[in-house]
Amino acid sequence: MLLDRDAELDLTATALRSGRGALVLVSGPLGVGKSALLDGIGALGAAQGAQHLRVSAAPMERDFSLGVVRQLLEPALRHASPETRARWASGDAGPACSALEAGRPGGAGASETVVGGLTALLANMARDQPVLMLVDELQWADPATLAWLLHLSGRLADLPVVLVCAVREGDALTRHPAVQEIVGRATHTLRPGNLGLPDTHELIRRYYGEAPDEAFAAACHQATGGNPLFLNCLLADAAPRSLRPTADNAEEVAALRPASLQHRLKLRLDARSKQVRRVARAVAVLGDASNPQLLSRLAEVDSAGLDHALRQLADLGLTTGMQRPRFVHALVQSAVAEGIPLEDRTAMHALAAESLHRAGRPPEQVARHLMTLTTPTYAWAPEVLRAAAFAAQRRGAPEVAASYLRRALMGSSPDHDRAELLIDLATSERSFAPYASVRHIAQAVLLCDGPIQRAQAVVRLAPSAFSSTLLPVHELLREAADALGPGDRLEGSDRELALRLEARIRQSALPEPEQVADSVARLVGLGPEPRTGTVAERELLAPLLGAATFSNALPAHEVAQVANRVLQDEPALPAHVHTTMPLVVASLVAADSIDKLDSWLGTVQENAVGRQTRVERAMIDTERALVSLARGRLNQAKKQALAAFELAGAKHEEVFTLSSMTLAACAILTGDHQLADRLLAVKYRAEGDPYVWSGLAMLKGQSAARKGDLDAALGCFLDAGRRLEQCGWLNPALLPWASAAAFLHLYLGEHKQARELSALEVERARAWGAPGPLGRALRVHSHMVEGPGSAEVLREAVDVLHLSANRFELCQALLDLGEHLGPADARGRAALRQAHAEAVGCDTPWLARRAEELLAEAPPDPEAARGQLTPAERKVAEQAASGRTNQMIADELNITCRAVEKHLTNCYRKMSIPGRAHLSAALEELGRQPDSSGAAARY
Repeated sequence: MLLDRDAELDLTATALRSGRGALVLVSGPLGVGKSALLDGIGALGAAQGAQHLRVSAAPMERDFSLGVVRQLLEPALRHASPETRARWASGDAGPACSALEAGRPGGAGASETVVGGLTALLANMARDQPVLMLVDELQWADPATLAWLLHLSGRLADLPVVLVCAVREGDALTRHPAVQEIVGRATHTLRPGNLGLPDTHELIRRYYGEAPDEAFAAACHQATGGNPLFLNCLLADAAPRSLRPTADNAEEVAALRPASLQHRLKLRLDARSKQVRRVARAVAVLGDASNPQLLSRLAEVDSAGLDHALRQLADLGLTTGMQRPRFVHALVQSAVAEGIPLEDRTAMHALAAESLHRAGRPPEQVARHLMTLTTPTYAWAPEVLRAAAFAAQRRGAPEVAASYLRRALMGSSPDHDRAELLIDLATSERSFAPYASVRHIAQAVLLCDGPIQRAQAVVRLAPSAFSSTLLPVHELLREAADALGPGDRLEGSDRELALRLEARIRQSALPEPEQVADSVARLVGLGPEPRTGTVAERELLAPLLGAATFSNALPAHEVAQVANRVLQDEPALPAHVHTTMPLVVASLVAADSIDKLDSWLGTVQENAVGRQTRVERAMIDTERALVSLARGRLNQAKKQALAAFELAGAKHEEVFTLSSMTLAACAILTGDHQLADRLLAVKYRAEGDPYVWSGLAMLKGQSAARKGDLDAALGCFLDAGRRLEQCGWLNPALLPWASAAAFLHLYLGEHKQARELSALEVERARAWGAPGPLGRALRVHSHMVEGPGSAEVLREAVDVLHLSANRFELCQALLDLGEHLGPADARGRAALRQAHAEAVGCDTPWLARRAEELLAEAPPDPEAARGQLTPAERKVAEQAASGRTNQMIADELNITCRAVEKHLTNCYRKMSIPGRAHLSAALEELGRQPDSSGAAARY
């Protein structure tokens, strides 16, 4: 299985074809594939008709004089015919052949007669055909063989013999004078490198018999650096674990530490001196924190001994660098570290932690060693671990931070210290274990010293977890707030704490109508321009704005004005997802005021690169999906929400649920039944949350309607509305349940109920005043109004939606207006053309096709210029000119046959041709007219 070795093989092939002798040296670090390259060269020699002699020397055979020579030459002599053997043994080769056939060892060395005779024997063999002689592990050859190879290397220029020797770098025997002299005479040196990512991908494919996912191949390449030996050991370890080469297994395969590789490295290190082994272990223990002083102390060697050991490790291909030595790959470091006896490894980590701490190194470097100890053995350990947790949290690694804090808790004793550690641990866990986070805050509160520390603990709770935890969060918040006192009576940091507590209390009480009304009154009491200068003031405004939005108690423009002021002062950081700020996002989306929000979220995403957790990434994707929905970009919204849904997974329940509800809106608007069924199959921990409950009810209603059970569907939609109204949530921007129910009443012939529900939604949408929800409610209501009033309602819907960011809703209203007026009406045609343009702009091809079909029914337009075809007409004309039937064109373009006929009729009229047979010539002529595409802009 030879990969990425074309250059080496080409060089050897050139040497073979030249007909002249050459000495080729193959050298490289551990596992780079020297033996595999010799195999490839041997196959190349056989293909070119060379006599192929191959041997691999071994350490245990060094005492057998000419043992390597015998393994090289005896197979060829044994298989040769008597005549050939006699020819080869002629002249000066006779004594050598006699010595080989007699099996005499020849003592510690070999006489000049035997050495010369061996060269003569090889020369005789080469007269029959070129000879390719491969010697693997040259450094282990016996002295007599080395003497002959040295003699031969000086005479290769006169012989058609290519000698290829592979030498293991870093082996002590490589420095043997005879080996060094042979190496020095090499005419070509091959140093095969590690495999690149494409060849790593190919090796995995050959190993598994199937192409790996890119993520799996990249993980293997990163873990092994493309070293063939390391890669094969890794794959051999993955196979019995049934780790198929899929993206899901990428992280797991990269974390493997193959025992076979550890065994190979142990054999290589065991052959070194005790000093080299100690230094190798010290490098493995210190990792990135290694430096000469620390290494000397940990390995118990002086500077000269350290330099000597590091050079040997570098020669072996295990490490790089002298001042800050590193193992070439993480696999090598872990294999060496795991080979250290447990007691020794623990002692080394303890010494490393103490040394690094005294040297003032960064906390995470010290913490890495403390984490390996059974218990922190130093009084300063908990504080260092806590500092390391802060560093890990800042770089976006909350799970690492949590592991540091859990270890710090093992060594802490005073209740005050334990409370602070529990609070920090809960803060880290918000991003990956929200229920554990709430539990640890509850434990910390019991240990806190006084109301201020209890309040500081409770404000670390992530509001996103309130709806799905079974712990009494509201009681925790209320008790802490009561103990601290009202914010109006406090100053400074105490006031900030009180406001942040109030913000969380009000968010947790949003499903309660009385508390919603109280929050609206609190917002009104703050005046038209409430203060937004501090974190606490902004956190309080978020649930107050949410209450005003959900209850429809204040106009959208007033809510949006305050919400945009909050955004203006709020830092665009990913950590906002753990506060009350997502309610500001929801309020602005409902208010159809998303321009500043879109920009702010874009900055959040930029600031999050490299620092955000999975939860933060998923939440930001969900918020951006809501903005895309508000713009009417349904496919983009679905893509963003689906990315968040899959990123969060069921493990991160809160964000998983929020992304699910955003996906539910996409499924309803696009009629994606498969996605709806997928979402309904999920079990949600927060199913009791009114918005989640109502969203699922809407999905169930859609599913029932699709199956023809209209009564059940109507019941689901009405249940969704009742659940929201029980909470005092009257804003139709949340869920348009009344519209959905009104349409079903209409289909069931219940016109009065349909009109009443749609009128109710219009009334509430007018009270809210956001153009998107109002335009949608008006469009739906137009279907319930009989007579000429329907067109007036539709015109109002279109006028209102021109003020909205939601182009999807505008497109639907224009399409309804165009269909209502009819394509024969000039105003109807204009509405349909604009609907088509909006449909293309918001990537809703099903609406674009509907507009095209209606426009195809339009009567001839006397103002239409000759040759000005619409894009749809041109497509149909080109298909017809190519010989396709109307049915084939309809299937290809996903339109009806009647639409095809209408388009063709318009084409004949516009191009002044009698029929189909003239289309090709007319289209060709049309292509030469400079203004032939003018109608495209009008469409």
